[in-house]
Amino acid sequence: MDFAKMALDEYNNEMLSPHFGGRDGKPFWNIQSPQFIFTPSFLFPKIVGATKYLFTATDKNGKTHSFEADKPTAYLTPIWNDLPTGLVTLKVESLDSDGVLNTVSGKPNYISGVRTFFKMDPFPGRENLPERACTYRECARKALRFVFNEPKVQSWITDGRPPADFPLLFYVSKIVGSVISAMVDFAKLEPENADKAIAIAKCGADYLIETSYGDDTALSGIPRTYMFEPEEENQEDDPMCIPHSRGDMVMMIYPAAVGSNYLKLAEATGESKYFDAAMKIAEFYKKTVQPNGSWPLLVSATTGESQSHKSCVAFGISNFLGLVGKKTGDEIWNKLVENFTEYIVKTCHENFDWQAQFEDAPVSDNYSNLTHIDADDMVMYLANNCADDPKKIEEAEYLMRFIEDQFVVWGEFSPWISVNTTEKCSNIAEWHSPAGLEQYNWYVPIDGSTSKIMRAFLTLYKVNNNPLLLEKACALADSITRIQNPETGMIPTHWIFKDCNKKVDEWFWMNCHIGVANTMFWIADFLGE
Repeated sequence: MDFAKMALDEYNNEMLSPHFGGRDGKPFWNIQSPQFIFTPSFLFPKIVGATKYLFTATDKNGKTHSFEADKPTAYLTPIWNDLPTGLVTLKVESLDSDGVLNTVSGKPNYISGVRTFFKMDPFPGRENLPERACTYRECARKALRFVFNEPKVQSWITDGRPPADFPLLFYVSKIVGSVISAMVDFAKLEPENADKAIAIAKCGADYLIETSYGDDTALSGIPRTYMFEPEEENQEDDPMCIPHSRGDMVMMIYPAAVGSNYLKLAEATGESKYFDAAMKIAEFYKKTVQPNGSWPLLVSATTGESQSHKSCVAFGISNFLGLVGKKTGDEIWNKLVENFTEYIVKTCHENFDWQAQFEDAPVSDNYSNLTHIDADDMVMYLANNCADDPKKIEEAEYLMRFIEDQFVVWGEFSPWISVNTTEKCSNIAEWHSPAGLEQYNWYVPIDGSTSKIMRAFLTLYKVNNNPLLLEKACALADSITRIQNPETGMIPTHWIFKDCNKKVDEWFWMNCHIGVANTMFWIADFLGE
C-alpha cells in the first residue's frame, strides 16, 4: 500500500479535517493553534454586506495561492495541497457584490482576518523513514532493566528511601509511584531479580505512605504531589517554579496514580497495608467528589478546599476507581467512574477543549494550552467500550485526527515552537522526529507523548482495521527504538538535543521512561513479537 498517498488524501479532505468549528453550534477550538497538517478553517468574522471572500496564502517562498469562498470560515482545501511545508501567512478580504475587491470598485477594502501558521510535513510512509534499531520487545526490556540497574534506584534498598538527588524527586507521587509500578513489572520479567525488584517497590511505597499527609490535616492519607528539601522551599520568586508557588497543595490527578500502584504492589506481595493505603485514597475521592462528577484540580492540604477554577479531566482517576470497583465489588465506584466520564465528555470531548493539566505548568484557560494526553485516553475509551457503535467510533477517528494534527511531527519542526525552551535547547535542527509534542506551553518532542499517541493509534486500529493507523503507530514506535541508548536502555524524555540519550540529567523524567517501556511491551504483544 502507498501509505504516504493514503495519508495525503486524508490531509486534503475537509470532510476528514478535525477543524469542525461553526458546525452544529460547536466552537472553534483552534484559535491558538500554531500549526496544522489537516486542511484547516479559521474563525474570521463576517463583513456586513460582503457576498464573497478572497483567501490569499503566502508560502515560505513568497508565492501566493488564492481562492474565493462565500464565507470567511471556509476550509483551505482548494490550496492546501499546493502549500509547501513551512510558514504560511493567510489574509482573508471581503469582495463586493460584483465579486471584486472593494478597493477596485472604489469602496473601502475590508480585511476579515490575517493569520500566520506552520504547515506540517505529511506522514511520509514508514518505508521512507529509517528502520527501527531493535525489536519493540527488546526496547522495552532494556528500558525496564535500565530502571532496575540505575544506582539511584538500587540505593532505595540500602537507604530505605529515594536519595535526595533523585531526578525530579520533588514530584514525589509521579516519580516514586512510577518506579513502584516498574519494579513490580520487572520482577515478572526477570525472576532472578524479583526479590530485589519487589524490595525496591516496597521501599518506594513505604516512603510514599510515610510522607503522606497526616491525620492532623485535611488530606489524611493522601500522598503529596510536591515535596521539597528545606533548601529548595523558598523559590516562590522564580516565575518558572510553578510547584513552589503552590505550596502545600495536592493536584488531585496524582493520588489516583499512586493508588493504582499500591493496588498493583498489594497484588504482587499479598501485603494488606498497600491495599489499605489505596482504599484510603479511594475513600477520599468518594468523599470529595463534586456535583459535576469531577474533583477540584488543586486542593489545599490545610483546608481541603479547592485552589483552582478548574476540575480534573484525567482518565487516570477513572482507571483507579475502576480497579477499586473490581477489587471490592462495590457498585459505588463504577458509578463514580460513569459520572466522571460524563463530565470529561461534556467538558472536553464535546467542545474539543482538551486542556493541559500538569503539575509543573499553570492552570490553563479554555483552548489556551491544549494537549493530547486525555484526548488519547478518550480515543482508547471509545475504542475499547463502544466498538459496536459506528457513531462513537467515528468520534474516536475524528479525535485521533485532532491529535495527529496538533501533536505529531513527522518531519520538520516549526521554527517558533522552541519559544518556551532555553537557549540550550532551542536549535530545532537537533530535534528528533517523528515524535509527539506534549502541550502548547511546552511544544517539544517528548518520549511519553510519542508513545501515548502511538498507543492511541494502535487501539483505534484494533477496532476499525485502518492499516494507515497501524503504520503510523509503528512509525512512532520505530522512532523510540532509534532514540533509545542502545547500551544503557535509557529513553530520553526531551528529544531536543543531538545526543539527548547519553546521560541522565535535569531533563530526564523517570515516569515518562517507564510509561514508554510499558507501551513498547504492549505493541510487541499485539504484533506477536
